[in-house]
This record gives sequence, C-alpha cells and structure tokens, in this order.
Amino acid sequence: MGESLSEMLLAPHPSPDAAAWAAAQRDARAVLADVAVRRAGAGRFRVTEHDVRLAYGPEAGSSSVVEPFAWTARTARRSLGVAAVRSLAEARTRTPLDAVRQRLEQASAWVRDGAAGTSRLDHWLAGLPPGAVAAVGAEAVTWATRLWCALDWAAFSEAPVIGRDHWWDSPHSALLALRGRAEVRVDGAHLVVLTGPRRESVRAELALVALVEALRAPAAAPCRVVGWWPESGHVVRMEPEPAVLVLAARAVATVLTVPGPGIRRAA
Repeated sequence: MGESLSEMLLAPHPSPDAAAWAAAQRDARAVLADVAVRRAGAGRFRVTEHDVRLAYGPEAGSSSVVEPFAWTARTARRSLGVAAVRSLAEARTRTPLDAVRQRLEQASAWVRDGAAGTSRLDHWLAGLPPGAVAAVGAEAVTWATRLWCALDWAAFSEAPVIGRDHWWDSPHSALLALRGRAEVRVDGAHLVVLTGPRRESVRAELALVALVEALRAPAAAPCRVVGWWPESGHVVRMEPEPAVLVLAARAVATVLTVPGPGIRRAA
C-alpha cells in the first residue's frame, strides 16, 4: 500500500546541497530579472499556474484570445470549498454540506448588510436564483468532501494552513508578480489540488509553487510540493531540488514570451 497524502506531506525529505540551492535561486532571479527588464512597459502581468498550463498546452503560441474570467459553479468551487474545509478544520461545522451552506448564507448576509470586504464572488452568489445557488453549492460540497476526506487531519501536530495563496512581487518591475497556489500548507510541504487531465506541464505548474516560496523566503528550508488529482487519486511529487527552481523560472519566461494564450494580462 502506498503512502497516503498526509504521509507524503509529513514525511521528511532530503535537503538539497545548500550551495547548489543558493545558486539555483540566483539563476532563477537572474532569469526573472531579464524577463522583467525585456518586458518593461508591456503591461502588468500576474503569472499563475494557469498561465503555465496554457503556455505549455497544445494551443501554445496560437493567436487565440483567452476568455475573460467569469464566475461559474466550476470556478467558484475552490473558493467555497477552501472556506468549507477551513470551517471543518476549525470545528465550526461538522460536515462539508453544512460548511458550504454556511458559506453561501454568509455571502447573502454580507451583501445584504453591505459588509466591508465583501468579494465579487459574494455579490455573484447573492444575485443567483435558488436553483443556481444549489448547483454551485453541490460542486463546492464535492470539492470540499474530497479534500476533507483525503487527509488525516489528526496526524498534523500543528494546524495546516488551508487555502492561502502566496505571491512574489518582482523587485525589478512593479508590473510582474508570480503566484504559488496551494490548498494545504504544512511545515515542509504544500498540497496542490489539480483538475483536468494529466498533462506534461504539471511539473512546471508545481515547480512555480516551489519557486515562489524560495523567492519569498530565500533563507527558509526548501519544501516539497505534492500535486493531487482527487478524481483519480493520481499524485505528482516534487522534491526540493535545484532543478525545480530552474524549471519554474524557465516556465515563467516561456509564459511571458509565448504569444497568444500563454500571456494573460491582469485586469
């Protein structure tokens, strides 16, 4: 029987050679600095794993236009599901269904009361008819249930950080920022919930998480990144190796140089 997700997150991993890791950090920063300088004046770019997937996908380099983001049951399920899992982990609710219902009710209340910090997602949810809200909730319940049941939450000595994305802002250009998305973060590892088909770009997508962490805290211990497809249970594990930072930096450079869907301007 293979390792569980919890065991993968908690298992110790070999530390990379300190000199090689530091050299990889310097090389990655040099690549990003070069890209930032060459793209000066080209507009603001926030590079995410989605951009890496597009840049390495079958339509990379085409002139097709990326559809603008819109809230749907599928695009909302992660935000709602993360909030639900956080509520469960903090023992504020008992089941994924209860947790999602609570989050949907909060959205309506916040919009109705004009609460500070109400998001665009909340406004979108508050404007939906009951049937559409139910459909959105069903997607979120499925997402939250899979993540909640996949981990042994009692195995963590410290409470994991749930659904906190990290950003790194380029010191060479105020227009460039990189996002490292992870659903669960523990000391030494990050869990990324993956969707869609298995794809060759996934290692570059996961490497971006490691790169953002290395850029944000150069002196911190390197971390493992685990990518998980809940539909199939397939796992891709990225150990903290210098080559991972090189892969991620090259992926970002590709995103910013490939025309078409590989480049996405921030709104």
